Amino acid sequence: MTTIAGNTTRPASVTPARPAPARPRVYWTAFAVLMTLTSLWSLATPVVSGPDENVHVIKAAAVVRGDLYGRSAPGNPGAGEVDIPAIYAVTASYPVCFAFRGGVAADCAPELPRGEAAEQTMTASTWVIRNNPAYYAVVGLPTFLPPGEYVFYLMRLVSAGLCSLVLAWGFVALADVTRRTFVAAGVATALMPMVVYLNSIVNSSGLEISAALTLWITLLALVRAPDPARLTSRMAGIAVVTVVLLNSRGLSPLYIAAIVVMVAVVVGPWATVRRTMLDRRSWPWLGLVVAGTVPALWWTLSAGTLEGGGGGHPELGFRTTANRTFFETGDFLLVAIGRFGWLDTSLPTLGYVAFAAVGGFLVLLAFLLGDRRGRVAMVSVLAVAVLLPVIVHAWQASNVGYIWTARYSMPLYVGVAATAGFVCRDAFIELPRRLAERTLNLVASLMATGLTLALVVTLRRYTIGDQGSWWGVFDGPWAPPVPSAVLLGIHVVASAAGARLLARLARD
Repeated sequence: MTTIAGNTTRPASVTPARPAPARPRVYWTAFAVLMTLTSLWSLATPVVSGPDENVHVIKAAAVVRGDLYGRSAPGNPGAGEVDIPAIYAVTASYPVCFAFRGGVAADCAPELPRGEAAEQTMTASTWVIRNNPAYYAVVGLPTFLPPGEYVFYLMRLVSAGLCSLVLAWGFVALADVTRRTFVAAGVATALMPMVVYLNSIVNSSGLEISAALTLWITLLALVRAPDPARLTSRMAGIAVVTVVLLNSRGLSPLYIAAIVVMVAVVVGPWATVRRTMLDRRSWPWLGLVVAGTVPALWWTLSAGTLEGGGGGHPELGFRTTANRTFFETGDFLLVAIGRFGWLDTSLPTLGYVAFAAVGGFLVLLAFLLGDRRGRVAMVSVLAVAVLLPVIVHAWQASNVGYIWTARYSMPLYVGVAATAGFVCRDAFIELPRRLAERTLNLVASLMATGLTLALVVTLRRYTIGDQGSWWGVFDGPWAPPVPSAVLLGIHVVASAAGARLLARLARD
């Protein structure tokens, strides 16, 4: 017999939940899979071909050389000029020949400076100069190596490592949860191709999204699946992830506040939240969060991260911008599934339909079969994910212009999938394990297959152009530093390993 939330009868056929697997094994296995997948994406695309990747590279090269603020750029006080080696400075115009031109292969890009010319100091401008320098201080370290194209790929791999280290902790939190099959399915649907892609390039949005997803999972596990024996380790993980998220981007503190409020007040039982806050084992880790909040807010406020250099767009009023941003939410959702490069590389229409169907499956189940609190939680999280970006952008637009894009909303979007997983977990508390595991296997397999197909689409776009033959992936005018066939072969194995990992986590 199958029952849903609200029925306290437990059928004899239901097998008790298995204990959580060993944390170190889960963490390093998850890291290995995530790092492999993300590294393959890092190597599959040309240098600075990601959205705004060139200005993030310039910022990173400046930060590690001690220039945190730059000089105000003439005519654009929101940007900053910095003096860096020429090989990084020229990236300001490097992708011009193929960016926003999906039919043009990446072989059109000029050669990067070499030898002494690459090391000469050159002035470059970047409009992310006011971003928190923490992320850039790490990913910029490879720029101290002898200049060459390989350095850009090393910077990507460092960024991929940071994102994978943070995201792997979310899998540990997942493994701590009993009856975790639907939670694992929710995590799988949150890992859309765009999440992996942003983790594979030099852009602080990747770290922000990965840290936000991990924070959603860990907080939801804390309040929806409480375990006093694991309180200290859970709070330690939450504190570290929160500090990382705080210092990733200027809007991150606001997103953290929204996530905490959603989980503590709407999603999780308040009694559990209260017990956690009053438990002295939580206090040192709450103190760490406070200690990490101070420098993050100080930088954002003192550097003017959210100001963009002054009111240069009076035509973008609050109501006008809010209306336009709200009605572009549908396009933001498509981009959040996957639109690569300088947002000029789209999946086939059928791909978007398939990903939307898989991603919406758990959300629909949560709405239909969740208890009253679960339905309220889903409505609230969805409303925040859609409306908070509208409000923030409408508030900022008169200063920074109309700049909003999907990656700025994705720290909230991934929370919808994670919340749906927990709501379904409680709605199907008595569901026979075999049926739940089959559901997870199907979701994870579809997501893994879709991720590989998304990589093929991206490879074709750069090797021969998005109108070229699919066989051009293997012999087009441009080629990645590792042969496409090797990249795709390893990706198939790694994505299958990721689906297998989720399936095993649900069975352990």
